[in-house]
Amino acid sequence: MQGSYSFSDFSDHVSGTHNGVPFTTGLKVKNLWDINFGVGFQATVPNDIRLYIGSYFYYSEAKASLAANIPGLRFETTNVTIKNKTNGGGYTGVDVPLARGFHLNVEGQYSERFSVGVAVTYSY
Repeated sequence: MQGSYSFSDFSDHVSGTHNGVPFTTGLKVKNLWDINFGVGFQATVPNDIRLYIGSYFYYSEAKASLAANIPGLRFETTNVTIKNKTNGGGYTGVDVPLARGFHLNVEGQYSERFSVGVAVTYSY
């Protein structure tokens, strides 16, 4: 289980188009926090290959506002609460030892969409 809260506010310049009209303004994000919880299982098979699988649940929230009012845009200048579209997901992966401390790790995750990553690591 893990949680975090950002004591700092964040701001940046954003630009885009709304109804065909270009705009540039500032975006401010404050009260950013999240909490997550996960459970995983792992098994070592022959040749020290580790297989793992698990699920996780999370919730994130922040307040966002634009510096200028852009009529018809959801944010306008008031605080809008930003939340996750989904609150859970799952993952699975394999860790394969290579030569001399190197490992190959392949992991897939699913929440709103499926994603996959590959890493080669070295332990000394």
